[in-house]
Amino acid sequence: MFNVQYADIHFNEENTPISNKFDDVYFSNQNGLAETDYVFLQGNQLWERWLTYENAHFVIAETGFGTGLNFFAVTTLFRQFRRQFQHSPLKRLYFISFEKYPLNLTALQQAHSVYPQFAELCGQLQDYWQSPIKGCQRIHFDETTLDLWFGDVAENLPQLGDYMNERIDAWFLDGFAPSKNPDMWNENLYRLMYRFTKTQGTFATFTAASAVRKGLESVGFEVIKRKGFGKKRECLSGQKTQANPTALSTPWFLPQSAKMKNQDIAIIGGGIASLCAAISLLQRGANITLYCEDEQPALNASGNKQGAFYPQLSDDNPLTIHFYLHAFSYGKQLLDWAIKQGIEFEHEFCGVALCAYNEKSAVKLKKISQLGLPNEIFEMLDTQALSEKVGLPLSCGGGFISQGAWLAPRQFVQNTFALLKKCGVKIKTSQKITALSPTQFGWQVHHSQKDSTEHEVVILANGYKITEFVQTEKLPLYPIRGQVSQIPTSENLLKLKSVLCYDGYLTPADQTKSSHCIGASHLRDNTDRTFREQEQRENQQKLQQNLAQSWTQEVDTSGNLARIGIRCSVRDLAPMVGNVPNFAQQIEDYHNLFNLRRRKQPIPSAVNFPNLFLCAALGSRGLTSAPLLGEALASLIYGEPLPLGENILQNLSANRAWVRKWLKGAEVK
Repeated sequence: MFNVQYADIHFNEENTPISNKFDDVYFSNQNGLAETDYVFLQGNQLWERWLTYENAHFVIAETGFGTGLNFFAVTTLFRQFRRQFQHSPLKRLYFISFEKYPLNLTALQQAHSVYPQFAELCGQLQDYWQSPIKGCQRIHFDETTLDLWFGDVAENLPQLGDYMNERIDAWFLDGFAPSKNPDMWNENLYRLMYRFTKTQGTFATFTAASAVRKGLESVGFEVIKRKGFGKKRECLSGQKTQANPTALSTPWFLPQSAKMKNQDIAIIGGGIASLCAAISLLQRGANITLYCEDEQPALNASGNKQGAFYPQLSDDNPLTIHFYLHAFSYGKQLLDWAIKQGIEFEHEFCGVALCAYNEKSAVKLKKISQLGLPNEIFEMLDTQALSEKVGLPLSCGGGFISQGAWLAPRQFVQNTFALLKKCGVKIKTSQKITALSPTQFGWQVHHSQKDSTEHEVVILANGYKITEFVQTEKLPLYPIRGQVSQIPTSENLLKLKSVLCYDGYLTPADQTKSSHCIGASHLRDNTDRTFREQEQRENQQKLQQNLAQSWTQEVDTSGNLARIGIRCSVRDLAPMVGNVPNFAQQIEDYHNLFNLRRRKQPIPSAVNFPNLFLCAALGSRGLTSAPLLGEALASLIYGEPLPLGENILQNLSANRAWVRKWLKGAEVK
């Protein structure tokens, strides 16, 4: 369901990769880099356009990533531009590339050896070149962001969605030749290109095939022929000269960016969701003020001593699973960034074992095994193999996520916030926010101390307390109490090599080799944070009942060391991110949505509270989900391309529960 097939290639005498499937070269034998420069960079007049560009980011889309040569060339050119014109309003480049058959890492490395001038970029790409999963993988290269969409462009391109209408500045049409890859070069591609291209946006391609020229002209592009590169007689370039807005397909889910002059953004909350939003916003130059209710960050759900990092794969909704797969990939990049920054936090990339401890869990794991995931993401193992991975005998087999890990959430959040503070983020603790009032230019934030401050943009990331505001009180969120026990280690428990998941979890020993975490209780609609001896015993009993092995008798919670946090969740278990919906206006506009669609009557775009955003319902998977949620939120606020497909984003939308009912003609209260 999510897997992608690698390219079948060989290399010729010039070390040029050649596709066996399409019988075509990846780039010119004569000089691939010169071809890229002439056909795509000059063909789209990039340098000349950047000189007069007035926005903060420029978006290029490409069909056919191949070896990444076009990406390396344009990133290098953009860096030259930024060095030469440091005061230009253009600060960031987005490169969106679609690739159905990616090279495997070995082939990629061989192809890159031809271009030592791109060694740094090549090395960074190779570092993050993981087993591809269908959909978007976002990788940051300083001022350039690469969105690699793996899978068929016919499936992925529509996933840019209504949000990306008229947002792309330039196209590199670089698939294999139309005569050899006709499935890509078709009317649907041209129509979607036109839909997503800005007025005055351009395209360039190496081909001059009449079918391509006529196809592009038929959807509205003005097309010109240029002299071809090398032995090719001609190539094509063109422009979208007239605005022609496309009707929205799902206006009730349309994401809306912020309007701001000073990039003044307030974040309410002090946990992992707030942290990850702050990291992504700071990278875009935002002026950030964080309001944390507690005396220091990470004292609620993000404050445990040890937490597991792995994707939630057992959900019945494939969109939620798809989100977590991409979140897991992106989250590993953030952890790598933090380590390189010298941020201190205990962690171990030890893998995560998912035990088939009863019939229900075995059925779930079997379903996961049928998703077609790469072995390094999920692998089914028998009892003996899983026991070897774990380091202790088990009574069942199960799944193993070799790239999973554990880390110390409180250390990670607090120490990373300390770094952000040095970078200019203003962190205000012991600040209870009681209300939000709209102003002409943003929001007035009211404090319990009876004073207030004003900000252009407000992000609500304060966990289960997010519904305490008038603007959010109708969101179907609820609190979940969780008590995590801390237990002393023992001779056998020290042998535990990976995180162990059953109807609970047990972590390997911490870095001092003195204790483990075991948990957690799960009490819905409960915000009490006092210690409960009964939950302490239940944490121990769940492990000993689910995994009936002699070593489990060494688990001892009687020391009553524990930590209680209140998580925020929602019935469908998917996080929420994006605009805060205006419930009163949406219920007025959409209460008859079923009939409006049936009668094909006009449907307005969703009305949200301007410049008010949220990141919520992270449940027990915040360590995995927060990095990508924060990046998606920052991208939305700044009106940049989003790192997730439209279907997944709609599954994360705050108004999704209401919309699902309206689409069925049901009442929402």
